[in-house]
Amino acid sequence: MEERFQRELRDLAGDVIAYLKTGFREMRAPSESPSEDAPSEEENTVPGTSPESRARTRPLGREQALERLEREVGGCTRCRLHLRRRCAVPGEGSCNADILLVGEGPGEQEDAQGRPFVGRAGELLTKMLSAIQLSRNEVYITNIVKCRPPSNRNPLPDEVAACYPFLKRQIEIIDPRIILCLGSPAARTLLDTEAGVTKLRGEFHHYQNIPVLPTYHPAAVLRFPEKYKRPVWNDLKLLRDYYREIST
Repeated sequence: MEERFQRELRDLAGDVIAYLKTGFREMRAPSESPSEDAPSEEENTVPGTSPESRARTRPLGREQALERLEREVGGCTRCRLHLRRRCAVPGEGSCNADILLVGEGPGEQEDAQGRPFVGRAGELLTKMLSAIQLSRNEVYITNIVKCRPPSNRNPLPDEVAACYPFLKRQIEIIDPRIILCLGSPAARTLLDTEAGVTKLRGEFHHYQNIPVLPTYHPAAVLRFPEKYKRPVWNDLKLLRDYYREIST
């Protein structure tokens, strides 16, 4: 009696499973029928989650992550610099850039346009990149602080501390192969040193295993071309040769 009951129960369970499978196949369009090797719906499903909730927890791509960071920068009030800004200047360029350029902070033109290095120093930077066969679209350009310091002064330590997390996130998202620091504030911040760019330039250092090459800021070259033009050109050639080496 008990054996018959168990046998009938197994048969009933088999009929239910067969019915469910048949119903599922009839609901699926012919072009969507899975191959034998394809994982089942059960294997693709995380218990207790919907496709919508899984999409929300999926990591963002580089471009999306940078866009979200830029929105955060635009609404940032972490330090006093936001009080006088016209535009925050998160950065611009390729989210897949191999080379990341870091300056100290936006100037007047950058504050007006919301873009980094668009004044006279920016024009020179574009020429510097062109001299080593790079364009602005191939690199990513940003600054230590994202809002203009008054009268273009160097950013103060507390201003750098407030903004530095944004730069660290940019580095994590872009994951560049080389960082070019433009000026002492950028080099000191990334390399955690008190040394100035005069002592640091001419060789590679490292930020979390990423090679970092400090050089003079383009604004310094504009003010004192006879003093800084040749050292900067030598640094650019060093960058060019190293980039070619790691690219091949």
